[in-house]
Amino acid sequence: MKNLILLLFAIIVSSFVSCSNDTPKNESLVVDTTTVPADSTQKFIPPVEMVISDIPFPFEILENLHSAHVPFEQKVMNPVSNTSKYNQYNSKALNLGVFGADLAYAVTYEQFQEIGQYVKHAKKLADDLNIPFAFNQEMLDKYNKFKTNKDSLTQVVYNSYNEVDKKLKGDERVGIAALVVTGSWLEGLYLSTSTFVNAEKTPERNGLYKTIGDQKKSLGIVIKLLSEYQKDDYISNLIVELKEITSLYDGVKDNAIMNEDQLKVIHGKVEKLRKKIVEGL
Repeated sequence: MKNLILLLFAIIVSSFVSCSNDTPKNESLVVDTTTVPADSTQKFIPPVEMVISDIPFPFEILENLHSAHVPFEQKVMNPVSNTSKYNQYNSKALNLGVFGADLAYAVTYEQFQEIGQYVKHAKKLADDLNIPFAFNQEMLDKYNKFKTNKDSLTQVVYNSYNEVDKKLKGDERVGIAALVVTGSWLEGLYLSTSTFVNAEKTPERNGLYKTIGDQKKSLGIVIKLLSEYQKDDYISNLIVELKEITSLYDGVKDNAIMNEDQLKVIHGKVEKLRKKIVEGL
């Protein structure tokens, strides 16, 4: 089951890395300047794609949260009503990633009543980003059929993203893909720190300090990825705020486990940036 979920979101990454360049012009848009050599006989793989593959979607950190019996909190998820606030491509891409992490959170905790609305609003953002067939009606119908069966539901979502991968493979919009991955990574960290900060600190949950501390490596990869597009003012400002989180992580020495005070400080900064993103600022 866990391997299937990880495979699903690996496909999400490859799908968004493969998105089409055929997008409206009157939007705030990250421009991907990568091109394929005219005489190339092999599929061109942008160097930045190798970086994206190293950024994990948040299933692992959320599964650790679940395994430590940290209670589910619906209130920490991004309300789907916020979708109407996302008017520009950068914001749509980041929050498509945010909704992906929220969907992962609901699936991990088997909160079936939450899944349907997040699938529908992820579909809305994916459609706005000209990612065709990301969430089609057939998948939504199957969700209604299997909505209380975790394994079947996971398979339905997997099949949907597999279809996206087949249709969009070979297209290039890596800048937008970078924002989707960033939104998903940040939301996964936010969900984890928010719920762990408020949870009782028991021995079985001590491992979560290391789990959250290990996100420092992924943060560095996220910043490296976004730096490819730092000429874009929106991304440049995003990088500045992510580096502020890095500076807080620097207070946790290598091979050391963060303490509760450090957790609270990191959570505070993550929460501040995440609020801007989900409010569409």
